[in-house]
Amino acid sequence: MIDHLVYLVHDLDEAAAKLGKALGVSFSPGGRHLNRGTKNVLLRIGPKTYFELMAVDPDNLEFSGNRWMGADHLPKELPGRLSRWGLQVNGADLISKAKLLETQIPGAGAIQPGSRQLDSGKTLRWQLTDPGTEAVRTLPFLIDWCGDPSPAERLPEVGCRLRFFRVSAPKSNLISTLCKSTPEVTIATSEKEFLRAELVGPAGQVVLTNYR
Repeated sequence: MIDHLVYLVHDLDEAAAKLGKALGVSFSPGGRHLNRGTKNVLLRIGPKTYFELMAVDPDNLEFSGNRWMGADHLPKELPGRLSRWGLQVNGADLISKAKLLETQIPGAGAIQPGSRQLDSGKTLRWQLTDPGTEAVRTLPFLIDWCGDPSPAERLPEVGCRLRFFRVSAPKSNLISTLCKSTPEVTIATSEKEFLRAELVGPAGQVVLTNYR
């Protein structure tokens, strides 16, 4: 199943207020990815699926390197961009699908530990395949919450849902293989990479892509 969608923005509070008003919902606090140079806020869009607004963490002065999910590559003239999406898997499935990724795209199947500092002071941990450093990646990363409830299951129900999600990519066959049990994803073959998501909430609908 789709675990979450990642939408990059410049100003986290401003974007959360704008999208929240359009949908008629409020985003929940996320936290800081201390070893990735980013921070986030979250929105539940399904029983086990959530929407992640992510931005560069300006207070993390110790971080160096590539920030997560293409956050360094968001152009100033673009208010936001859908850059990544993740598939939720368990331990055995993570290993088998990661091997498939690695055979097709060396490096994409490397399993990494992840963590986020919560506002409560606790640390949320997970394992995921390398999401890459490019601006946009249509190939999903795989994520395992290591037996704990996913963030979606911890978030409040606010009446927002993912109505449509489309992935267009050159490697559509590989994506289809990874998504055999994920009927909520529409997959198409194209020369260029394209992501499109439609979210619907109590106040209306928003359409998000990797171009805006």
